Amino acid sequence: MGIEPSAGFTRESLAAVTSAVGNGIAANRGWAFERFLALPVPSPETEEWRYTDLRAMDLSTYASYAQEPTAETLDGVGEDLLAAAGRIGEREGLTIQHNSTVVSAHLDPKASRSGVVLASLDAAEAQHSGLIEGRLHGAVPADRTRFTALHAAFRSGGTFVHVPRGVRVEAPVQSLTYVDRSGLAVFPHTVLVLEEGAELTFVDRYISPDLADVFSDAVVEIYAGPASKLRYVSLQEWGKGVTHLSVQRAVLERDAEVRSLGVAFGASLSRSEVESVLVGDGGSSEMLGVYFADGEQHFDHRSIQDHLGSSTASDLLYKGALRDRSRTIYSGTVIVRAGAHKCDAYQTNRNILLSEEAKADSIPNLEILSNDPVRCGHAASVGPVDPDTLFYIQSRGIPFEEAERLVVLGFFQEVLDRVTIPDVRASLEATIAAEVRREEIHAP
Repeated sequence: MGIEPSAGFTRESLAAVTSAVGNGIAANRGWAFERFLALPVPSPETEEWRYTDLRAMDLSTYASYAQEPTAETLDGVGEDLLAAAGRIGEREGLTIQHNSTVVSAHLDPKASRSGVVLASLDAAEAQHSGLIEGRLHGAVPADRTRFTALHAAFRSGGTFVHVPRGVRVEAPVQSLTYVDRSGLAVFPHTVLVLEEGAELTFVDRYISPDLADVFSDAVVEIYAGPASKLRYVSLQEWGKGVTHLSVQRAVLERDAEVRSLGVAFGASLSRSEVESVLVGDGGSSEMLGVYFADGEQHFDHRSIQDHLGSSTASDLLYKGALRDRSRTIYSGTVIVRAGAHKCDAYQTNRNILLSEEAKADSIPNLEILSNDPVRCGHAASVGPVDPDTLFYIQSRGIPFEEAERLVVLGFFQEVLDRVTIPDVRASLEATIAAEVRREEIHAP
């Protein structure tokens, strides 16, 4: 199977990973490792980490790398990986990362002839250094936190996409990260670069069976050039036993449009940071989120809508359902910088409680630093299923379980109606329905 570093993040294990995948051009692994050692574990005494305490997390127990055999074609990829990736014919390109290794990267020849690049980050560093230098660890700096420094030091695999000026990629491009080894740390990393007028739909998917203990430390960096259009989807479907941390940051230039959807159904603990930085005038960002927590799951979502350019617009809508003893937190900040004019920014988070033990916190924030008139607003709600609504539906002859399913699907419908990728929308509807059916739910 190749190199298997010992457990823990040490100089010895770093040397083994560096030998396996290379040092990297954009961030020196040794420097990132020293920053990892120097930076403190994020403290719940700070507002940013108030609701998620990772101080008891023992990083010394994780293996930092697990190499898997690569495949020249999809015919050489295991059936379990292909099943997790879904149907092949509805994609323009696909990369598959199995544990720490990108085992396959395939791009439609037509897109390749148009100059589109799809490759693992390791391959991109070697073959497309001019495209990736200054961008890898550019939007999300290695020393942002202790965990991003760890990521930069031990990163392996990952996906890079570059779409040239004026090129429109017709069908979605997908990246699958699949983990099936307990005790492993993985570092998924996606870099998307769209030049002026380019268009792309990209789907990031994270999947695993239930495992004893896995750590996922993910980063997504998006560069949307002038007048480009991106639809980005993150599907977090990890099994139980996974701790998932992710930072997603999009930088939008003049008249760029980024529409993102974040889905969280899996992992025992998941903390996701999603940021849109509207640098150029006329840029627009739509940020959608869907999450369904049960058991003892802990979901922490944080967002930033940062308006630097004028005539920019951002709209965020996150909706979540909770049951059992699950816990969710949403904290979002809208920032309108001094000198930004005629900006629109909206932020909405709504939660539905399906048990008396579930708990949700919602903390919206506005920072308006501009004297120019802007239109900004935020809304948040947390509440149980309306028993009158359930009673009304049942009075029409619909069984209780079906009534609940209709209420929950109706709650999410506002988000689902804005999901424009048919396969993603159908998958979300099916998954939400399956979550509702898992056990009988009673409104408090």
